[in-house]
Amino acid sequence: MAEPAVEGTAGPATLDRARPDDRGTLEVRVRAIQHVVEQAVLSTPGTVAHRTALGRLRGSNSPHADITMQGRSARVAVDVACVWPCHVAGIAARVRDTVRSEAARITGVHLHTVDVTIHTLGAAEVDQERRRVE
Repeated sequence: MAEPAVEGTAGPATLDRARPDDRGTLEVRVRAIQHVVEQAVLSTPGTVAHRTALGRLRGSNSPHADITMQGRSARVAVDVACVWPCHVAGIAARVRDTVRSEAARITGVHLHTVDVTIHTLGAAEVDQERRRVE
């Protein structure tokens, strides 16, 4: 049973809804955009995650995105791994489209440039799922 609103308190029926202009702003951090971009890359058909011990030290695992913010828009350079043989130009175009749409949808940031660098891997180089023994 709902309790009656007490005079002088802000209950659901008495909340003053702020106008959109008065609500404040949302600050999207570069690291958050980087994470969104890298996840968008992995959701693109034809791409694979590629992690190496040296890559962990150097920060050069794939996918890897470098973000340069310019106000509410950004430039992105992303490294992507694919298994050879593949249609490199097609994968690059799909990555570019997916990254742009997902970044805009999730973060509200417009990516005015998305540069995609494709690294091709042999089947033996692709990361295998590591199984944990507990």
